[in-house]
Amino acid sequence: MAIDQSPIVVVDHLSTTFRTPRGPLKAVNDVSLTLERGSSLGIVGESGSGKTVLSRSIIGLLPTQNVTQTGTATINGSEIIGTRHKDLLKIWGSEVAMVFQDPMTALTPTRRVGQQIAESLRINLKLSRKDANLRAIELLRQVGIPSPERRARAYPNQLSGGMRQRVMIAIAIACGPEFLVADEPTTGLDVTVQAQVLDLITELRAKSNLTMILVTHDLGVVATRTDNVAVMYAGRIVEQAPTASLFARVAMPYTKGLLDSTPRIDAPSHTRLSSIEGRPPDLVNPPEGCAFAPRCTYATDECRTVRPELVRSTLDANHLFACHHPLNGHQASSSLTENK
Repeated sequence: MAIDQSPIVVVDHLSTTFRTPRGPLKAVNDVSLTLERGSSLGIVGESGSGKTVLSRSIIGLLPTQNVTQTGTATINGSEIIGTRHKDLLKIWGSEVAMVFQDPMTALTPTRRVGQQIAESLRINLKLSRKDANLRAIELLRQVGIPSPERRARAYPNQLSGGMRQRVMIAIAIACGPEFLVADEPTTGLDVTVQAQVLDLITELRAKSNLTMILVTHDLGVVATRTDNVAVMYAGRIVEQAPTASLFARVAMPYTKGLLDSTPRIDAPSHTRLSSIEGRPPDLVNPPEGCAFAPRCTYATDECRTVRPELVRSTLDANHLFACHHPLNGHQASSSLTENK
């Protein structure tokens, strides 16, 4: 039997715009990317950079009102943009799943966690109530929850934050999806539990050959858990590269700012944390040139008037950046359109 070598996710010139009282807000602006089967992509950026909207746009999990989308996003060859909700229901859970940022709001507070896991099994896999409940207990055991029979009868508020997130992971993997989106899966958890949850996702991905998007604001989280990294700012991808390449030789000043803002365990006690001065731009009235120019120490008049396009680096054709004055010896070899 031939193995399918085609990419599982293909996004082409995707834009997502929200209609607001102040005018249109383009939260995702002309994004293109491809995910090969079994690969993992970290999407990184500050709050408001568009990373969550991008991930939800790709899987069709956005409101239907006051939202306009252009471009395409396909999963296993099926177009997501513009697809009706009832048709998307056929792939949610069975082909694509999502681990949400806040399990306390994502889980239904009035239903036992075992019932919530079993529901997707009964809908997508057509299991009987008994078989679904038994499978739910097994999934709780698989994600490392102790005494799964007892925990399956618990309500979400009776579990710790780490356990609730493990329940969300159990729901996500219940029907054997090929593509998983983890949206800030460790928000609000202490450092030890964060590591446990991330290790669990990594282990499950390796066992099932899952394709994954990991959304986070922390570059340190993606350093050892993703194959590639896409850095977003003001709705655009401003740098994208294999993880090792990005950390070895950053091209974009914004990415450097994110790296410098990461706490270091080898720094002396009480060392002041670095930060990126200023604030993200107003996406209803974005700046004319590079969106990062008002906060960038390398900005010139060209940066403030001409928007840089995403280009390939002369050092690595897989390292893309959108900057007039890239760092660490990077230079533009060609635009992406020239390589098509």
